[in-house]
Amino acid sequence: MRLLRPVLADSTWLGMVLGPPRIYPPLPWVCIGLLEAMEWIFVLYTLYTLAIPMAGLWTRRLPESVPPWSRFAIVIPAHNEERVVAQLIASCRALHYPQELFDIYVVADNCEDGTAQAALAAGAQVIRRENRHERGKGYALDYAFRIIHAEQRAYDAFVVFDADNLVHPEFLSVMNNHVCRGDQIIQGRMDAKNPMDTWVSGTFGMSVWVSNRFWFLAKYNLGFSSVLGGTGMCVSSSLIREIGWGATSFTEDIEFTMKALLRGVKTVWAHNAICYDEKVQTFAASWKQRKRWVQGQVDVARMYIGTMLWRGLVEGNPLFIEAAFQLFNPFFLMLGTFLMVCSYFIPGEFLIDPILHHLATSGFWILLAAVEYAMPVAATLIDRGPWRTLLYLPLYPVFVNSWIPLTWIGAFGPRPKHWTHTEHTRAMAYSELVALRAERR
Repeated sequence: MRLLRPVLADSTWLGMVLGPPRIYPPLPWVCIGLLEAMEWIFVLYTLYTLAIPMAGLWTRRLPESVPPWSRFAIVIPAHNEERVVAQLIASCRALHYPQELFDIYVVADNCEDGTAQAALAAGAQVIRRENRHERGKGYALDYAFRIIHAEQRAYDAFVVFDADNLVHPEFLSVMNNHVCRGDQIIQGRMDAKNPMDTWVSGTFGMSVWVSNRFWFLAKYNLGFSSVLGGTGMCVSSSLIREIGWGATSFTEDIEFTMKALLRGVKTVWAHNAICYDEKVQTFAASWKQRKRWVQGQVDVARMYIGTMLWRGLVEGNPLFIEAAFQLFNPFFLMLGTFLMVCSYFIPGEFLIDPILHHLATSGFWILLAAVEYAMPVAATLIDRGPWRTLLYLPLYPVFVNSWIPLTWIGAFGPRPKHWTHTEHTRAMAYSELVALRAERR
């Protein structure tokens, strides 16, 4: 690594830290070419992440509402969720949709508490599953879908919620509109159930609102495929019969999205079908949860990104190309970090076409930071989130930028053999949520 050894004007340790970085002699042309290619990839992907959100400034609505027709099976995978599952079932029972057109199933997956009893008492049907070797939400869903199909129940679609959720009364009505229109995979909007509990749940909530409007809704408005989010999702029963679920990674939702897209079925976004997800209240719990997501995203990207990009280029299909861009996101964060480190050790004058150097001197990154900081404010106001959450705005960059080390650790750190459970304790009725939102607007 002789060529990468910095030669500093000051030989002291202080000069090593604070002195201007220089590299002598200049890098070989192969290294320069690789750096230039990585810079171009980084810049183009950055422009992509700036262009997509522009389409989230409006809400695309379905052309018409149709009378209730579709029959739904609501499936709730639950592992030790006795504290919160009854409130979700109660909010499902209060849906503004004919009771005879939906059934509620709770998958008591390897439970060691009273989840099954709480679900039965709340009026749900319980599917018990005991399998200590195949653990995780993906396995639970696969098992439940097969059990329900084996019973020959006539359902048009499966709707999946996490046990800690609450559901907006119009959720199934919106999903019915999509199913009647022929959509086979629909992702509803995930809101935060408890954004005012702590700064972690608050900033987590803001990041979700940004993703909802300026990523998923934006892609739907542009005609691209959305991505399943693990909860608040609706999948055609006939599609499950045809291709199976079979998604058992740490991010089974993204895995199934890509599996279906390769078969020509894209995921559409339903912005007005809302479920409320409990956000963890401590940074440690958030770190653990998001690290699992990153590990799953990297695994799915390795499985599908090459195929998506190849088919997109060969077939000229923009859906596949955009899906490859979606899968590239964790690598984009790592690429940006790597280039930032290189920019310290490699001055711009040693590069043939220092793209990042030009962008830095033009104020591009300041503009980008301003946009990233403005989006949570815009998403909160447009989608009527509790405005008091914006009190946590100064800490929003801390939460967002923590994804950078998280991504490196998730991609290259030790990987758990099994899915890990996130404990949920924030029990509240839907009426309490509505009152809390009204009070804190």
